[in-house]
Amino acid sequence: MVRSYPLRASVGGVLLAALLLTGCGTEGDDAAASPSSTASASAPADSSPSSAPGSGATPADYVPASLDGPARNVPKPVMPDLAREESREGAQAFLDYWSDAMWYAYQTGDTSYARELTSNSCAVCEEEFKAVEQAYGLKAWLVGGRETIYLQDKTITRAADGIYKPVVKGQSEGAQLIENGKVTYEEKSEVDPNEPFLVYLDYREDGWTYITAAAIAGG
Repeated sequence: MVRSYPLRASVGGVLLAALLLTGCGTEGDDAAASPSSTASASAPADSSPSSAPGSGATPADYVPASLDGPARNVPKPVMPDLAREESREGAQAFLDYWSDAMWYAYQTGDTSYARELTSNSCAVCEEEFKAVEQAYGLKAWLVGGRETIYLQDKTITRAADGIYKPVVKGQSEGAQLIENGKVTYEEKSEVDPNEPFLVYLDYREDGWTYITAAAIAGG
């Protein structure tokens, strides 16, 4: 499903939580369905994100990670104004930016952008962030890590507990740990692009926060 199962590999002293599409939880949707507010959009339910992750921002001198070395000149994620809006379009733009921030962490070892978007209550997310930092701290690096999340509904609603829990689908390319020019661990994508799940998002005055992902109850 979604990074709900912490897969670890002790490689070169690194405890790598190579978890794709950070779920940080496996609980079902136990919140009441009655919304306290609704964010709507005219976009079709199966529309793709407002822009492909990183599109239009990749510099000509960007060098992707490979067996030869870590990525170089990786474009820093930039949050668009739309990603701060409490709307369906705003939530999708936020998820696009969150995906960019996660990819940037995998490409550089710098988790600061992803951390500021993610709830402190997400223990699995924290485990993943630390693992990425440890890998780069030990002169290893990661290849891949690109993931995307697509809202499926035309409207998103705030549940009775105040949290948005839209139905989404995801895609992930997987990731590899490289040490001394060799692949020492590989995490293939376990994300089924046809299997919907839930993403938990909070919205406050300062914008969106990614909380977790979870299977749809009864699914």
